[in-house]
Amino acid sequence: MRRAHGFTGLAALATLAGGTLLWAADEKKLDTKPNEQTVVAATAYRASKLTGMNVKNSKDEKVGTINDLVIDTPSGKIKYAALSVGGFLGIGDKLFAVPWQSMTLKHDDKGAFFVLDVDKEKLRNAPGFDSNHWPDVANPKFGSEIDKYYGVDHSSSSAAAKNRVNR
Repeated sequence: MRRAHGFTGLAALATLAGGTLLWAADEKKLDTKPNEQTVVAATAYRASKLTGMNVKNSKDEKVGTINDLVIDTPSGKIKYAALSVGGFLGIGDKLFAVPWQSMTLKHDDKGAFFVLDVDKEKLRNAPGFDSNHWPDVANPKFGSEIDKYYGVDHSSSSAAAKNRVNR
């Protein structure tokens, strides 16, 4: 729901500002007229466009970049993003599995980025790993520990999913 609210707010902001809200899969292919205000709000991305995308906290501080994605193959949904923090050009960085639903996609005049509502200290203390030693992301214990650390509660979403199926 948070992502939908963010987009609704973006649409309202674009309308109030007299701008044009555009849906675009590739920002470089937009044709705009001089002096036309536009807001690019893509909601579908190729995985290769998500990797390398910046992640900021709610204080607008960059906390890392998306390094990789973990897909739950039965549902086809992204389960975790591997967030790369620190290092230089991928050397010396540390990876953190972050629940996908803990991040919100945002857009500004510079492009798209994710917001993870976590301060830098909490992220530094999160369970992390290096790129050559990934944890067993399929292990339910790993998933429950990560979800608990970031405050993700699946009980309400699974109950809602069961209600949708049972109707």
